[in-house]
Amino acid sequence: AGDVRALIGRAVVARGSGERATMRDGGGGGSNGPSDFEMEELGWLKEPEEREVSFKSAAANVGSVAAAAAKAAGLPMPERGSAVADPAVSSTVFGKGSEDLQDLELQPLAGGQEGSAREVSTRPKKPLYSVSTRTKKPLYSVWPSRSRFFCAGFVMTGGETEMGITPNCSVPNLCVWTCILAPCTLYFLWVFPHLWKAGSYAMPLATLAVFLMATGFLLATCCSDPGIIPRREVIIATRSSEQLEAALGFDPLVKSCIPADGKGGARNVPIDLSSRGYRWCRTCRIVRPPRASHCPDCDNCVLRYDHHCPFVNNCVGQRNYHFFFGFVTSVLCLAIMVLPVLFWFLNSDNFELAVDGLMHVSSGFLQPVFYGLIACGALIGIAVLLSAVLWFYHVFLIATKRTTKEFRRSIDNIAEEPTLCAARGPRLFDPFAMVDPWELIRQDEAPPPAPPNLCQQCWGDDDD
Repeated sequence: AGDVRALIGRAVVARGSGERATMRDGGGGGSNGPSDFEMEELGWLKEPEEREVSFKSAAANVGSVAAAAAKAAGLPMPERGSAVADPAVSSTVFGKGSEDLQDLELQPLAGGQEGSAREVSTRPKKPLYSVSTRTKKPLYSVWPSRSRFFCAGFVMTGGETEMGITPNCSVPNLCVWTCILAPCTLYFLWVFPHLWKAGSYAMPLATLAVFLMATGFLLATCCSDPGIIPRREVIIATRSSEQLEAALGFDPLVKSCIPADGKGGARNVPIDLSSRGYRWCRTCRIVRPPRASHCPDCDNCVLRYDHHCPFVNNCVGQRNYHFFFGFVTSVLCLAIMVLPVLFWFLNSDNFELAVDGLMHVSSGFLQPVFYGLIACGALIGIAVLLSAVLWFYHVFLIATKRTTKEFRRSIDNIAEEPTLCAARGPRLFDPFAMVDPWELIRQDEAPPPAPPNLCQQCWGDDDD
């Protein structure tokens, strides 16, 4: 600003000196105007989208001081009353300069006044960060709980926090798969061909069918939605409040009584809902139905919550309870069909002769392997007994119309809804919906830490 003031002052002084010399010499004197270097500096300091504009003044016809300085410096003068701004540039004229020759600095600007003004571009600047420019992602890739999706969102499983190898792989789940696949592999490699060659076709085919049913029910229980009720952030981000209200018969957000951020929700649940067993979830910040509950392992509210089963690495609820009961039933039938026949075959004369021959040839090298198989058989037998106990327990729950949680905590079934034969219901969220990840982040709390697992204990945390 000081350099501009000095250049304009020299231009005005040069103009006054030139006029006095002209009057003294009869019009023959020269003008001591600014040098070419000063003109270049004056043009360089001028803002690229700011031009001096003159308007008609009622007080004087001379114009502003800035216009006089430009005329003395030999700069091109715009016509009075005309705008010189580029038509392509949207601009607004605001403010004027002082007419005092001793104050060449522009005064505070005020729009709509006559005199010299500056026309400054008001072209809107593009914001550095806009909501419309955020990249949206599928909901399954930014799901805000411990459940994880696989196969492009078509498969989901829970998050094991107690005996997890990784956040989505647990030791009990691996034990279940081992107890099923290990004896069945021996059966299909040794017993199945022997029975088929002997002309017994019904037993091997029935065993194969039950094996496929057991593994299919186990996969369905592990990798299906147990009946998750999406939390407040997911409902707002997917704009699915009306669809949830139509599916559940009530608004889980209770927009008429609870603010959008969910604060004070526990105190504002309508009486007509609380009297029928509807409860407020302080984690998901929604109102959930009577038999629903929040799973601390998966960090989700689940419809008709039964329990979180580490052996299937998922919650057992309204939408996968029939898969779970089918798995328990089929694995018990598979054990009855496979284990007796397998033990009979292992104790046959031909098998004993083969094992004795291998042990003598290998000088006892296979003896630890043989004893290991016996130990595995004993563990599998114990697992079969526990499966039988579990099956009778769930038959009792189905007969009394209660869930595991209701039985353990002596909670009455207010809805009088059956446990197994009730409607499965639709999925309450769309994993392929495009959402803004920022809308799924709660502003009042930090995200929950990742559950500990055996890999972190052995190898450490990658972030350290």
